[in-house]
Amino acid sequence: MAELRRHPISGDWVVVCPEKAGLLADSPGDTCIYCPGSEHLTGKEICRVSEGGFWNSNWSLRVVADSPPLFHVEGDFGRQAVGMCDRMEAIGAHEILVEGPAHGTEFEDLAPGQVFAVLDTIRQRVADLANDVRLKHVMPFKVRTLSNGARPQHPRWHIVSAPFVPGPIKQELNAARKYFSFKERCVFCDYILQERKSRSRVICEDSHTIAISPYAARVPYEVWVLPLRHSPDFSSVSRDEVESLARLLKRLTTSIRGLQGSAGYIITLHTAPFRRPKADAWKTIDQDYHWHIEINPCVSVLNGLIESGGFHLNPVSPEEAATVLANLA
Repeated sequence: MAELRRHPISGDWVVVCPEKAGLLADSPGDTCIYCPGSEHLTGKEICRVSEGGFWNSNWSLRVVADSPPLFHVEGDFGRQAVGMCDRMEAIGAHEILVEGPAHGTEFEDLAPGQVFAVLDTIRQRVADLANDVRLKHVMPFKVRTLSNGARPQHPRWHIVSAPFVPGPIKQELNAARKYFSFKERCVFCDYILQERKSRSRVICEDSHTIAISPYAARVPYEVWVLPLRHSPDFSSVSRDEVESLARLLKRLTTSIRGLQGSAGYIITLHTAPFRRPKADAWKTIDQDYHWHIEINPCVSVLNGLIESGGFHLNPVSPEEAATVLANLA
């Protein structure tokens, strides 16, 4: 069973889970546990969407517990010191959202209504997981790989909720709070205003959502998708905003698939941590943080700078990337 170990220098929590050697892999053999008819092979079903009724066998979308999970809901933390280090049980949630029954139909090929259903289900799961007082954050993400002749994976999202805030989110939160302490404004909102004025890195937008090639993009063709309305929590999005997000994500993922040398993409939803009443609670997070989605195409860049130096090398200018992606859809 998985456990959490805290790095003694960085302070980051690491999930140690030997059972999870193939985190994103399908089950071995020819049987896909996520295809219709194999429902009994998955973890416990959490919810499903069916046109013929909630429990109709002809489902269009399912959310199930991953098995074996990175995090488990049973038990308690059992936190203890191991010399100068810390460990505890991996209490949390690890859910799989199966986008649809068809094994080969990827996210960008789904009907618009199905893309909406996927995103709205993620919204509902984020809101529901916030009710568990042991959890501090939830991070939904999707990995799409181009198979190059190999059997494709069944399209799905991972929804991972942990008792800690992941390092990348912590960095964003600290930067947003620092900016707010000086400007008394949201750094994300100010950044959106700057990019809309410049127009040189805007890929597409509508009345609710904007897609930007970041000024300091870390990888070729990186995309940030942000709501125009300030909001720290994805769980608070309106129906119109989900519909807007569905349209833009479908367009963007189609564009990324068309990139020369593309091997897929990773979509990650960044939303604010759950707020719990306490004396030292973050007082300005509702004003200083802004939920958003980051899309990182899997395009090879041969360098060891990230691993050895901790910084990124991007051979494609964000301005060029914005033009290419806008023209591909």
